[in-house]
Amino acid sequence: MVYDPPEGIAAGGEAVGRRVSERVQAVLFVAVLVAAIAGLYTAAQILEPPRVQTSVVHSVQLQVDGAAWSIAYGPSTTVNNSAFGLLREASVTLGFPLAYQTYEIPPGVFVLGINGSMNGDGGRYWQYWVNGAYGHVAADHRGLVDGDTVLWRFTIPAEGG
Repeated sequence: MVYDPPEGIAAGGEAVGRRVSERVQAVLFVAVLVAAIAGLYTAAQILEPPRVQTSVVHSVQLQVDGAAWSIAYGPSTTVNNSAFGLLREASVTLGFPLAYQTYEIPPGVFVLGINGSMNGDGGRYWQYWVNGAYGHVAADHRGLVDGDTVLWRFTIPAEGG
């Protein structure tokens, strides 16, 4: 016995319906991709830490511990009120080299080297702490207040700081 479908209904075989052209598929793909990138960019903007507002701070201390050397700096007053700003000020004032990279997304400064000790040497990297708390944001986003102590240490990273 042969099945004879009612009029207007296909009897198996290839799918019936309009197929979207490859050109339309490509345009839809690009549209979805652009929307996803825009969403990620917006999320990055929302989640980024706020910029440190310039203000005068008093009695902040900086300690930099390299592999076999250390630097201490303690201005009585400064307007460089971020962990990175204080480091950069010390670099200029005391004359030691400072290498860093500025990033746009997410925005922030990443210290590459201090006084000739470069990230990766001997598996060590520059990390910082403020008042004993590990720096979980870019150093230029970590603001300082009166009496803060900043420590930069050239050390092998530990999970979780």
